[in-house]
Amino acid sequence: MGTYPPPPPPPGPPYGPPYGNDWKYQQRRMKEQARIQRDIYRAQRDAYRYQARSLRRSSVVGPVLIITIGIIFLLIQTGRMESHRFWDWYGHWWPILFVIAGSVMLIEWIFDRYRHPDPAEPPFRRRIGGGIFFLLLLLGITGIIFSGIQNGRHAFFHRGFGINQDDLDQFLGDKHESDQMLAQAFPAGTTLAINNPRGDVSVAGTSDDNQIHIAVHKQVYTRSDSEADNKAQRLSPELSTSGSLLTINVPSLEGGRADLSITLPQAAPTTITANHGDIHVNSIRGAITVTANHGDIDLSAITGPVSSHINNGDSSLSAHSVTGDLAIEGHGNDLTLTDLSGPVTINGEFYGSTHIERIRGPIKFHTSRTDFQLARLDGEVDITPNADLSASQAVGPLTLSTRNRNITLDRIAGDVSVTNSNGSVALTSAPPLGNVTIENRNGSVDVTAPEHSSFAYQLDAVNGDIQSDFSEIHIPEGGLQKKTLSGTVGNGGPHLRISTSQGDLSIKKSDIPPLPPAPPSPPKLTLIPPDAKQAIKDAKQQTRQAMAETQEAVRQATQEAKQAARKANQQAAQKNEDQN
Repeated sequence: MGTYPPPPPPPGPPYGPPYGNDWKYQQRRMKEQARIQRDIYRAQRDAYRYQARSLRRSSVVGPVLIITIGIIFLLIQTGRMESHRFWDWYGHWWPILFVIAGSVMLIEWIFDRYRHPDPAEPPFRRRIGGGIFFLLLLLGITGIIFSGIQNGRHAFFHRGFGINQDDLDQFLGDKHESDQMLAQAFPAGTTLAINNPRGDVSVAGTSDDNQIHIAVHKQVYTRSDSEADNKAQRLSPELSTSGSLLTINVPSLEGGRADLSITLPQAAPTTITANHGDIHVNSIRGAITVTANHGDIDLSAITGPVSSHINNGDSSLSAHSVTGDLAIEGHGNDLTLTDLSGPVTINGEFYGSTHIERIRGPIKFHTSRTDFQLARLDGEVDITPNADLSASQAVGPLTLSTRNRNITLDRIAGDVSVTNSNGSVALTSAPPLGNVTIENRNGSVDVTAPEHSSFAYQLDAVNGDIQSDFSEIHIPEGGLQKKTLSGTVGNGGPHLRISTSQGDLSIKKSDIPPLPPAPPSPPKLTLIPPDAKQAIKDAKQQTRQAMAETQEAVRQATQEAKQAARKANQQAAQKNEDQN
């Protein structure tokens, strides 16, 4: 029987490693334990990753997107869809792609949450993958590019962020406006050069006193009136003369803008450069050279040759009643040309609508997409930014080479040559019928000739039918994949060579009236009626006197206000000293 209390336990092994207090043994044991813990952590991490991967589900956005792109390209390749129409549509509506993709992903997330209502179970996670994300990014960049092509360079950013220099200037302070009048002699034979970095420029050849008159409207944004006066003084135009050249330079000033209204003798050759502002020129008989980097150009009643450069996709150009040569270069938005007598040359990229009407001289229109030439235009030409090109009452030879357009040519006299793809071509020839050559791919061709015309023809249609109102053109029956017809109508004469693919070809006849003969030369421009010259001169003199009187009154009022302010400050200071 045991005793109480029980005997102590027998002594155990000594504390520590079997080798006593050996620190090297302890270090090895600690390293082994750390290695075991690291292996356990890695095993747990791999298990978590495997579990997470098993809970991931691929989104349907990727497969649906790839299938949709493949279907669209297939429709374009087979001619069932016009590529230009699709890209025009995509350039306008491309943000819908991200709206649809985000909506599908949101619906998938909601579906997965309701599918696993038990909070103890881990929910599924959807992913789109890096490849689909890159594809969405690429499609977004493509949409921005085509949107810029449609509406002009930087148009997306201007509309999207509302960038406007005047709005930015408002952060510099309040708006202060002032006017300035300048005048000096302008001898005959003098050439004018204007450089305005920011502001509109208006030039009119209505000065009949052999002087140049400059009206400057200044706008500055500052925090104080004194700084506004200083900036307004610095914004004054600088006039310099070198030989027969008079140069007007407006200083570039942050938060400042100067609009110039200039009148000078009619015959003065003029060169205008505006960096940020519109240009208006009228009633000039000399040569004109204008450059607008960020602004519109308006030309009217000009007798001499005109060379214009427009360098902004949002800017437009209009010209009316110009009798000299007109050359337009650069890139812009809308073009409007009416009642021009000389040759017209247009070279560049224009993203808006082009309207040309009543041009007596030849026209050359060249862009990366369209090359269009004709000898005279009695009617009008309209080129829309989407796909349509129409011309009426024009005199050939007319040459048109383009793509992805629907072309309508009405009452065209003379030779016609048209090359197009992915669009329709409709031609109505005015008598006398000239040589007609039309080559169109993926589109129909309709040609209407005068009723009693005689011509030789060669017609080719691939995957399309041929129809004719002329009995001499015999059309074979049957569904041939390619149809080729040749022969003559009447006594022969001009040649009609027409070929098309993936569309029908029709030759019609109609009673078409001929174009009227060339209109007479326009009357000599009378810029100012003789009986109104003196009245205009007197009115200008009165205006200058009134402006001078107004400036003098403003100057005197400013001085009186400053004197009154100084006197009030002195009285206040004296009163404070007396109280102390």
